[in-house]
Amino acid sequence: MEDRENAYRYWLHNVPELGERAAARLMEVYGSARAIYETPQKEIEEILLKSGWRQKVVEKKMQAYTGFYGKWKVKENYDKMLDRGIQMIGIWEEGYPKRLKKLHSPPMILYYLGSLPAETDCAVALIGARECSEYGVYMAKAFGERLGREGISIISGMARGIDGIGQMAACRSGGHTYAVLGCGVDICYPASNRELYEAARERGGILSPFPPGTEPKKQLFPYRNSIVAGLSDAVLVVEARQKSGTWITVDMALEQGKDVYAVPGRLTDRLSDGCNLLIRQGAGIALTPEDIAAELFMLKNRQGETGVQKEKEPSKEKNEKAVVGEKEGKNEGLSKFLDLTPRSADEILERIRDSGMEMTLPQLLFELVRMCMEGKAVQTGGNYFSRKMS
Repeated sequence: MEDRENAYRYWLHNVPELGERAAARLMEVYGSARAIYETPQKEIEEILLKSGWRQKVVEKKMQAYTGFYGKWKVKENYDKMLDRGIQMIGIWEEGYPKRLKKLHSPPMILYYLGSLPAETDCAVALIGARECSEYGVYMAKAFGERLGREGISIISGMARGIDGIGQMAACRSGGHTYAVLGCGVDICYPASNRELYEAARERGGILSPFPPGTEPKKQLFPYRNSIVAGLSDAVLVVEARQKSGTWITVDMALEQGKDVYAVPGRLTDRLSDGCNLLIRQGAGIALTPEDIAAELFMLKNRQGETGVQKEKEPSKEKNEKAVVGEKEGKNEGLSKFLDLTPRSADEILERIRDSGMEMTLPQLLFELVRMCMEGKAVQTGGNYFSRKMS
């Protein structure tokens, strides 16, 4: 029954000129897409008029609705979509990304190839200039690779330049990336990023709020950018001019209450003007990937989540080694790696690994935060920790 209803939802979402607001209003009134399909068109028109749309607007919508109604083969078109590996999920369904529900205008339906981001995983929107410098290329690769290796999903729009470079680096490091497109998920845009398109499908997913077959249009990209920001816990700007499309995503992230980080650049480099300005306005300074990873993992730990991807979770036997202090009286074993002088989580992790212990950065941060809560360690800002003086 659900699959049959989805076929009608797919039909509804493809009706030209109707728009998501009108489609959502009709779903609110009738409860199902099939019921809308079986309702006389005159009644549909009356509902839209009563809901506040102007007469001329409704006439235009209904003209398109009437012409489309008899041409669209509901089951056949839905089956064709599924045969291509494309899946869809509505905002009313379990499994719809919770992060997106917080948007002012969340997409009614999300289409995807591959998978959707896991709710418990940390996610960063890695964005920047299309025409980037060698410095930008280097930093995008460095941040994408390291964050991906630490189990942080990279969210971006698969654009040329910084976005695509960072996403590809995450894939090559074994991480996950999710590409949000300003067109249908069945269209690789730009075509030059075909390798990334295929890699993202295998190492994450290709997502879009637009039905398959939708061609890329300039007016669709701002909405795409809001979804990139919405799916992320934080936004990282690697390189951007002072006037750049990157600012659309940054503004949307700030409206959503997300943290924004920027990679600093030379004062004489126009491609770094945007990043330097963001830092001057209060954005976090992204000096190393570890800084961002540490803050994200601490945020997740405080929310009761680890941020570790399922495939990277250690076995029970490994975990006994990793959580250094468990057999030695909770965190006592970890205390020996802390000094009275504050050290970064990355430095502490290096000491632990040098001793032969197995531990990941998320596990370390989880233990350090717990030690702070128990009064056995002190967090002195960012990801720096020291031993508590007795």
